[in-house]
Amino acid sequence: MKVIPMKNVLVILLIFFSFFSEAQKKQPFDEGKFYLELEVLAQKKNFFEVKNLLMANKPQIDQEVYFYYWSLVENAFSNFKESNEAIENFLEGAGAMKNDSLFKEILMVKQLNLVNLFEYKDAYLTNQYILNNFSHVCTEDELADLANTGTIWKGLENSGKQLIRRPVDVKIQLSRDNARLANVPVTVSGKTKNFVFDTGANFSVIQRSVALEMGCEIIPVQFDVSAITGAKVKSDLAVVKELKMGDLICENVVFLVFDDKDLTFSEVNYSILGIIGFPVIRSLEEIRITKDDQLIIPKTPEVYAKSNMILNGFMPIVQVLHDSDTLQFSFDTGAVETSLNSAYYTKYKKKVDKKGKKKTLKSGGAGGLVEFEGYVLPKLTIAIEESEATLHNVQVRKDRVGETDADFDGNLGQDFIKQFNEMIISFKYSTIRFK
Repeated sequence: MKVIPMKNVLVILLIFFSFFSEAQKKQPFDEGKFYLELEVLAQKKNFFEVKNLLMANKPQIDQEVYFYYWSLVENAFSNFKESNEAIENFLEGAGAMKNDSLFKEILMVKQLNLVNLFEYKDAYLTNQYILNNFSHVCTEDELADLANTGTIWKGLENSGKQLIRRPVDVKIQLSRDNARLANVPVTVSGKTKNFVFDTGANFSVIQRSVALEMGCEIIPVQFDVSAITGAKVKSDLAVVKELKMGDLICENVVFLVFDDKDLTFSEVNYSILGIIGFPVIRSLEEIRITKDDQLIIPKTPEVYAKSNMILNGFMPIVQVLHDSDTLQFSFDTGAVETSLNSAYYTKYKKKVDKKGKKKTLKSGGAGGLVEFEGYVLPKLTIAIEESEATLHNVQVRKDRVGETDADFDGNLGQDFIKQFNEMIISFKYSTIRFK
């Protein structure tokens, strides 16, 4: 299972939009140049700038072009219902267009929106529609991923929507496990276990033995999850009808059920019982984590005017300032240390080669540990908004390791977060702040 991509149609999009522009010949600005700029920014997943350009030029943009890109913007800023509305407007206006690759791509986004809205049956129907009508324009990887994720949505089609009830401001004391990861006490069927609290987990996860102990009903669908090692880890599903975290009540929470061995790291004598992942955390709307590991979930989220966070599939991405550059980092509360991806190495190769120390690095996830060649930078200074911190001995991946290595510059970890008294994540207003 992987994040649904928005690639492989760059040339087709450009040709279509350029052709469409030539046919219209009524715009007073350089349409071809403008559409190329939009597509390059979208490919780089810079939806902050895509949004600005669309809002500034809406009267001059062909409606099909506008709705196509606006659907991507709304998806990136967690407005999934609005994204699907933009998709329907695009499909209505472009219905006679013969561009199956474009239709396939936009329907992939629709499927993702439906999953984020917990509308699994409609997600499955969209998944099957893509396979039945657009398989001829799908890559082998896309076909395999559609078949795999279709198994998941089919398994969940009769499950209720996830619901969160927080009658009061919720405060929960987190703890740290042997890997220094934040853990939250989770109660299911009267049994309480400590689960990792991780924005970097696409879904919540549970060991099979723990699921059975907590009385979870396992759905034996057997699908693949891509591990960091590149191997495929088999998983089933469980839907927990009611889960409690302090005064917080979560209903119909989906868990991936892994065999115990796939969440056990014998090399370091460590095991993960379960993970509270992004679909639950995002639905909390706003979370605050203090330096002493208190998790605060306000009943009424605060309003923020400025956004600095988007979503890439199920992964939050934050704008990070570095020297005079604006970078994009995945944001993973389950990561102890900040790391830099191959995308950063490509941009700053001369600097890393000069100041970094070559080293064989390790990274862990479901399925075990993976080794790769890279560098260690002695010092790195970055900032989010006005909050700046200097990190030491930062790992740099020379080559692509994960699926998003080439798309984003790094992954923000606890070594940055812990330098501040409080971290605020507003999923409702797409922003991250540090105090």
